[in-house]
Amino acid sequence: MKRTTKLLTALCAFVLVMQASLTAMAATYTLTLNNTGATQHTFEVYQIFTGDLSLNASSQRVLSNIVWGSGVTAAGQAAMGSAADKAETILTEADASAFANALVGGTGYLAAPLTQVVAAGSAATITGLDPGYYLIKDLDASQSGESSAYTAYMLEVVGDATATTKLSTPTVTKKVQDINNTGDGDISDNPWQDSADHDIGDTIPYQITGTLPSNFADYATYYYQFSDTMSAGLTYQADARVFVDGTDVTSQVVLSPTVVTPGATLTVTIPDLKALTGVTPTAASTVTVSYTAVLNSSAVTGSAGNANTVYLTYSNNPNPGGGGETGTTPTDKNVVFTYQFVVNKVDESNTPLPNAGFTLYKKDASGTWQVVETIAAGAATTFTFKGLDDGDYKLEETEVPTGFNKISDVEFSISATHDTTSPDPTLTNLNGATADGDTINLTATQQATVSLSTGTISVTIQNKAGSVLPSTGGIGTTIFYAVGGVLVVGAAVLLIVKRRMKAEE
Repeated sequence: MKRTTKLLTALCAFVLVMQASLTAMAATYTLTLNNTGATQHTFEVYQIFTGDLSLNASSQRVLSNIVWGSGVTAAGQAAMGSAADKAETILTEADASAFANALVGGTGYLAAPLTQVVAAGSAATITGLDPGYYLIKDLDASQSGESSAYTAYMLEVVGDATATTKLSTPTVTKKVQDINNTGDGDISDNPWQDSADHDIGDTIPYQITGTLPSNFADYATYYYQFSDTMSAGLTYQADARVFVDGTDVTSQVVLSPTVVTPGATLTVTIPDLKALTGVTPTAASTVTVSYTAVLNSSAVTGSAGNANTVYLTYSNNPNPGGGGETGTTPTDKNVVFTYQFVVNKVDESNTPLPNAGFTLYKKDASGTWQVVETIAAGAATTFTFKGLDDGDYKLEETEVPTGFNKISDVEFSISATHDTTSPDPTLTNLNGATADGDTINLTATQQATVSLSTGTISVTIQNKAGSVLPSTGGIGTTIFYAVGGVLVVGAAVLLIVKRRMKAEE
């Protein structure tokens, strides 16, 4: 009996020791940090309160017997008073946010934190944490550049908890409108897309659209700036208009440049979206910029095209004191393509032939031929008509080299295919060619070659010399002289015969 009692006593003691051991093991926890952003984050983790952790009837984590945690300095504790009393004032999410702002904003309130680096779109854990109420924030000055954003301060009661970043970034897109003057009507009726082709001299409509972050309401102020860089072949017409949800706010923004400029970088700056009058932006709002540029004589023909890129600079820190920090979006690109038609003039032996002149016409939407350009006769034997859109064309030899016959008018079409929904639009086809050097027929007798890279349709046109007809003048005179001589001789003979006949009478 005694032996049994001793055994039970030992067993009970073992159970108590194991329970104590399990309780001690369960006293530390893991915090999972979930980074939903597009950049790497370095998180700082501060224990603000500690105490006894339990679950209430609703399975919520409850912290009791609260005292200040290791993340708050003595100066912070003294400034904020009793930890238990302070905890009782944090009743709502708004209260928690205000408390976090006070902690970070207080001079010397926070002690050295634990830190954890988390890759973009990933999660990482911190283990061995005591129960408590933890503040999680981004390391100061750690978020800048493309797609960057700071998370709003997070407070989490730790008992194997997960803290997910509270951040969002805006986006920007750039579009252009296309037109074929031969077949299309008004360009404004055509869709916005990522590429177009145009004639040199065309006025090209552009549109930039920017969005706002889902946590826009968390910001006290919001800086917003578009930077749109055009290639040298585009001349900005200084006509930008800015709209927020369709309301014109151009007079409240800063536009640069304000003059017509080739190859400009257009900046559209809104110092504070939240300070605009006449409109109240929300997270669902859009900011739109519309303007035009002219395709000028510096335009590049062919697959390189005439690009223009835009990016957005935006406020990226919704926390107090973070209003001056910014991030940028990735750039968005669109391209305007243009082409050239080259005429090589030769004679029947394929020798370059000078002193010809040509006029190129383009058919408009009404079917009327409009002059594109006239190149006068001279020493040149190669004629380049640069900066052409797709459409129907006619080439006329308007000055003909002396001694040669005028060619018949050559009618042909330029057609092209380019990416219209692509982040990096490319020229994929020109006049039926799928690669440089393909041969196409302009007419039954005239051949042309196509270069996709240079955007060139090149044709060799041959002039035939006029016919050298035989002259009848020389031989006719000889015949006339010969016949005349016979007549003279005949007359003389006749006269002699008549005289003899009279004498015989």
